[in-house]
Order: sequence, then structure tokens, then C-alpha cells
Amino acid sequence: MFKIALRNIFRNKRRSILTGLSIAVAVMIAIYMWSLVEGIMDNLFDNTIRMTSGHVRVLNTNYVKREKMLPLEANIQDYKPVEKIAAANPDVTLAAGRIKFGVLLDYKGNNKPVFGTGIIPGLEGKISRLDQKIVSGRMIEPGKEEINIGANLANDLGLKVGDTLTVVTQTAYGSLGAMNLKIVGVFSFGVVSIDKTTFFMPLSKAQQLLDLEDAVTEIFVFVKDMDKAPKVAQEIQNNLNQIYPDQYVTRTWRDVGFYWAYMRLAKGTYAVIYFLVLFLASFTILNTMYMAVLERTKEIGMMKALGLKDGQVMGVILLEATLVGGIASFIGAIWGSGVAYYLTVVGIDFTATFETMGNFNFPISSIYRAIFSWGIIFFGFCMGILFSIMAAIPPSLRASKMEPTEALREI
Repeated sequence: MFKIALRNIFRNKRRSILTGLSIAVAVMIAIYMWSLVEGIMDNLFDNTIRMTSGHVRVLNTNYVKREKMLPLEANIQDYKPVEKIAAANPDVTLAAGRIKFGVLLDYKGNNKPVFGTGIIPGLEGKISRLDQKIVSGRMIEPGKEEINIGANLANDLGLKVGDTLTVVTQTAYGSLGAMNLKIVGVFSFGVVSIDKTTFFMPLSKAQQLLDLEDAVTEIFVFVKDMDKAPKVAQEIQNNLNQIYPDQYVTRTWRDVGFYWAYMRLAKGTYAVIYFLVLFLASFTILNTMYMAVLERTKEIGMMKALGLKDGQVMGVILLEATLVGGIASFIGAIWGSGVAYYLTVVGIDFTATFETMGNFNFPISSIYRAIFSWGIIFFGFCMGILFSIMAAIPPSLRASKMEPTEALREI
């Protein structure tokens, strides 16, 4: 059967090549699109967790109601005991207090409203990886009136390392607070919405600026297994309620509704597109096998007259489709892996586009990179073969049901 199927493939080389080419291109497209979309979604997800949600956050109950306003008065006072309760959970790897606030930066008459974050410098590397994102200067140090500023923000205000700017903001008590901060480092996350609107300063100095002595607006919590975040959040919530009933609440990364819903919708949509591409390509296999059956009607009748059973006739057609689909899918997998590797290393640069979009607040890197995964490549290869076999089933059924006497009359 194998020899017969192999001989039939080379009987019409041009048609076999065109059929295989369509399958190979479809597999290539599915692999590199899947790799790219996974990379984009992973980047969006990672940035959201590291900059916005953590795995779990502990917040003041009143803060949650007006979170978009960043209400400093709804803070976690004397936060260290609360932080210790969160850190005591065996599944927690890190718990750190932070302050997020809005400010007006002023430098030589140029001013701009931005967002500041008070952090513990020694822990921030494990949270946002800020220490790895410094492109000029150094990271801020605890207890010093220093600042790390985004590269795009520095360009907008004409700032550089060594400059001193004035930060003006409203304190937790409603009065105005100001502080002169020296720029010791410029960072670039490659995310326009962060690099254009964000700066970091030591937590102690943020507390001083905002009149938040021993207080923070949130406690970031990271866990060993992010899928267990809801369980850990509930455990922390139960422990907090024993000491601070109804005063604090926990929120997980899944509670960042828009991003989470968007990622699920996007992945589902693109999955449909991958299968649609393969489905359309499989029609070439369907057409090729039908043509082969029609051209070999007399030959099929002869084989059945000589004793070849219906299942064996069907097997020959399916084996032929499997060989074409397998070879084509293998070639497509090689092409797709090459494109995916290039997109992983180099990516697609949309920096100029994002910068012209103004206030683009989506936490996604301006350079789109794929994720190179052998699992994706292998799955694409298998899907190419599967769709090829499925497309060959109707013509193989037709061939198997042919009556030898009727088939032999065909010219």
C-alpha cells in the first residue's frame, strides 16, 4: 500500500507540489502567528502583573471604590504588620508595600502630569525588574531624594541624569507637597505607556512627600504559583479579617478585568484564525484527492476486481494524503520555526507608531516579539497532518464504494 501511495504522489508532480505548498504555507502561517500572538499576550500579561496588579494586592477597602483616583487618604496605615500577615503565607514569595500617586513634574518651566511610585529599591528588582531596565545612570537608593525616570518622559521634558526637578503633588491631607529630586537613572521598559508617564522614588521619601508616615497605598504580593493566587488571596483575607475586620481587601491579577478578558478573547479569536487557515488549505488536499480518484477510476476498479478490499482502497487514498500532508507540514514547520525565531530575537518595532498615538495606556511593549516554542511548532505540524487526513476522507470513501464493474467501464 505504501508503494502504491508513493507512486501516486509522483504521478502528477506539479499537482502534488502545489498541494504540498499550500499546506506548508498554512502550517508556517499558523506557527508564526501563534508564536507572535503568544509573545504579545505574554508581554501584556507580564507587564500588567509587574506594574499594576501583582499576583495579589492588599488594599484599603475604601481605596478599591475609587482606585482610578488614587485616593491617598484610603491607605494602609502602619503597614508593616499587614505586610507580615501576607508574607507569612507559605505560598508567598514576596510582599512589599508601595505608593502610587499622581504628580506634576516641573523642570525649567516645563511641566507634565505623571504617575509616581514609591518603592523599596532592594525589592523592586524582583517586582518590576527595574534594575535591569536602567539604560543610563543607576538605580535609586533607599532614603535618598533621588528619582528614576522613564526615557520618553525624560525626552519630553529635556531631562538627563544629574538634573534636579521639582515634584509637586497633593498630600494625603489635601495640602500641597513639593520635593526636589535628583535624576540618578533613566529606565526603559520598552512600553510607551510606562516610559512616558512614570517615575520611581524611594518609598521613605514618597511617604515624606505625601504625609504618609508608615503608610502605603497597596501591598504587592507574589506567589509561587500564580494560578493559586485566588486561593492565597482568600487565605490572606481570612487572616486579615481576624485582626482588621472589613478594613482591608485582597485582589488578584484576575480581578484586573479588562486585560484578563481581553487576553482570553484575543487568544480564542486567534485560535479560530489558525484553524481557519489550516481548514482552507486542506481544501487543496480535498481537491487533489478527488482529482486523483477520478483519474484512477479504472485503476481502482481493476484493484478491487483483483481482490483489494474497500478498507484497503480507502487506506491507499488516506496514506497518499498523509504522505503529502506530512512532508508539507514538516517543511511548513521548518519555515514557521525560522520566522518565529526571527520574531523572537528581532521582533517587529512599532515604537514610532505608538509614539504618534499620544496617550496610549496599554501596557504592551512597542517591539512585538514572538515566543519560540517547540510545543507550538510540533502542534502546528500535527495539525497540518490531521487536516490533510480529514480532507482526504470524502474522496477515499467515494473510491472505496466504487463497484468494480462500473469503474472498469470508465475510459
